[in-house]
Amino acid sequence: LYFQYGRYLLISSSRKGGLPANLQGIWNCHEFSPWGSGYWHNINVQMNYWPAFNTNLLETFEPYIDFFNAYCKKAEEYASEYIKEHNPENYKEGQGECGWTIGTAAYPYFITAPSGHSGPGTGALTSKLFWEAYEFSGDKELLKNVTYPALLGMSKFLTKTVKNYDGEYLVSFSASPEQMNNGVYIDNGTYYQTVGCAFDQQMIYENGKDFIKASEILNINDEAVRIQKKQIDKYHPIRIGWSGQIKEFLEEKFYGEIGEYNHRHISQLMALYPGTLINSDIDAWLDAAIYTLTQRGDDSTGWALAHRLNAWARTGDGNHAYKLITELISNKTNPNLWDEHPPFQIDGNFGATSGIAEMLLQSHEGYIHILPALPDCWDKGKISGLTARGAFEVDIEWENNSPEKVTVKSLKGNTICVKANFSKNVTVNGEKYIPKDGIVEFESKAGESYVIECFLPKSNEKPITDINVSDSLEITWQGGRGDILRAVDGAPVYECIAKDALPPFKDNFDFSKAEIITYKVKNSAGGVFKAINHATKLDVEIYKNIINSKKV
Repeated sequence: LYFQYGRYLLISSSRKGGLPANLQGIWNCHEFSPWGSGYWHNINVQMNYWPAFNTNLLETFEPYIDFFNAYCKKAEEYASEYIKEHNPENYKEGQGECGWTIGTAAYPYFITAPSGHSGPGTGALTSKLFWEAYEFSGDKELLKNVTYPALLGMSKFLTKTVKNYDGEYLVSFSASPEQMNNGVYIDNGTYYQTVGCAFDQQMIYENGKDFIKASEILNINDEAVRIQKKQIDKYHPIRIGWSGQIKEFLEEKFYGEIGEYNHRHISQLMALYPGTLINSDIDAWLDAAIYTLTQRGDDSTGWALAHRLNAWARTGDGNHAYKLITELISNKTNPNLWDEHPPFQIDGNFGATSGIAEMLLQSHEGYIHILPALPDCWDKGKISGLTARGAFEVDIEWENNSPEKVTVKSLKGNTICVKANFSKNVTVNGEKYIPKDGIVEFESKAGESYVIECFLPKSNEKPITDINVSDSLEITWQGGRGDILRAVDGAPVYECIAKDALPPFKDNFDFSKAEIITYKVKNSAGGVFKAINHATKLDVEIYKNIINSKKV
């Protein structure tokens, strides 16, 4: 009911020929509505449209496209003014030569430019919607006429917001949405401004990545493309801190020492969701994201829980995602099922609807992933009509926490790649296929449906637990044999240093040559990880006092 209600709210709030869904959808009983029933662009309006893509409501995104076309000229003027003020050395004369930008607040008749509230990455969080619209639809006309111009303009702007610091292209100034100077919200307080925070660096990377992909599809290689290709590998969007966290700020060491520890925004995890840089192939960074989510906590406003729900689904932890759904419905939902911010704010409904779909189907890693974050309590079920990137509609039936039958309808005739817990001999419309690395791949015809069967039951193996790493790099754990993985100084991917090992395990690595190491022990059912650093007793005491002072 909650899932379908979210889809109904989007259908009702965002229809062709009208305005997009605002912070309250279309519902307001006040003379002066909360936040003016505006379009907040540092996560909220984007969250409104997440279910448009994965729950088969792409037509509801059309009003936002119209809105974008209406405000784009003003957004280009703001971009020119912004670059002239903050990065005058990168300024280029002419309408649209500095691209377009948008700040947090927007209304039907006016928009704002980035300010101290959030950094310029806000615009890339917006342009991500246009790339998703193409990815899910496969519509080349949409790519050419809508998506590419939006990505191009944002790329022009963002490549001018960075400065070269010893070979790194970092946004200056930069701000992580709504984090304040002292880490505690104060009315009329000031926001923390810096250089190269994760929110901005991750979003300029995501826009750049999408822009380059779009240019390659359209066979474009002009100056804007060449500039983006020159810069993109020097954004360094992910940095790992002493706690093993994804840093929110370039200058932080331990998690949460700058800003609010349990802040409602999870801005340092944009590369996990709605971005795609952090994924299961980038396993060490994915674990750093899990640690960061855990420290951020689950207690927050409705929309913030919804963002966390989508992020936890991306990690593959269905039980934690389900915990957030329970919290949303139990404590952040009004009797009429409206999301409670407080006051009523509809993005929590939309974000939760997207999150439920994300638990059952994902497609951001180049394949259709079946039941990627299924909670134990959803042991039996079925769903039809979910959508996947590449222009596919997917139906799933499952029993005992394992798929029974999957049907994929191809809308554009693209190659179908499906990942699931397959048996050795999978059938597609009765024809046998042998999966490779858990993936079955085959060609499709537009309009045709393909029934996939033959899956393995859920494994009963228990995961590794309770890891500990001593100062001498001796690793202990609970749960029997496991593979030992190591990531040094924030490496995105683990290296395997031992297979099928028993505790204790001694690593002979010279830790004096590294700042941090993350170790992981895992088996086929999962594992645990722990980061170690060279922090002194004094470093730890200072950190504890910083955190305690914020609590006061």
